[in-house]
Amino acid sequence: MRARSKNSQRESQQGTQDVATREQLLIAAGELMAERGVSDVSLSDIAIKSGLNSALVKYYFGNKAGLMIALLRKVLGPAMLQLHHLSGMKLPPEEKLRIHISGMVMIYFQYPYINRLMHQLLSDEPDTFGSLIAQEFSAPVAAVQKHILDEGFAAGTFRKIDPLLFYFHIVGACDQLFFGRYQLEHVFGIKAINNQLKSQFIDHLYSVVLDGISATSKEP
Repeated sequence: MRARSKNSQRESQQGTQDVATREQLLIAAGELMAERGVSDVSLSDIAIKSGLNSALVKYYFGNKAGLMIALLRKVLGPAMLQLHHLSGMKLPPEEKLRIHISGMVMIYFQYPYINRLMHQLLSDEPDTFGSLIAQEFSAPVAAVQKHILDEGFAAGTFRKIDPLLFYFHIVGACDQLFFGRYQLEHVFGIKAINNQLKSQFIDHLYSVVLDGISATSKEP
């Protein structure tokens, strides 16, 4: 019994250590991408940043791409859960729309490397990561957006809107602002997106979208 208890304790300690090591590697990768404004960081850089051996990436994640997918799940997981809860909330559809747009922009603002990382994975291995990213991250967003649009139409608040066009309007606007940092700097003289610009963008995008889909607006 004592031997079994000691084995269980060792396994528990090892499990805790494994979780901590995985987390350390993920945090290091995310911080490097945020600091450098890029999505492609080397295993050696991740090892230096984390203070761990780069071989641990293969041990815990299989390869660097596996680590990057795990990072996406780590940072987007809570947002996906909140998105799911949004559908069932007893709120007017226009308020749900504002919460959704605000949440989308906040994710990009908090984790500015997310869009670059997705683009990188899709560019490097589209057949491997295309369906995975679509099913885990894009499809849930599109489903909630459609739910909000359907609720708004049923309530007489929104006119009938194509959910496909709506999806690319919202996601594309967020993606372009945070992906287009060179346009921000060289066209508008803005080197970084701060809280003020983030809030202004949320207000602008929400008002433009709401005006466009309102039941009182004219169809194009």
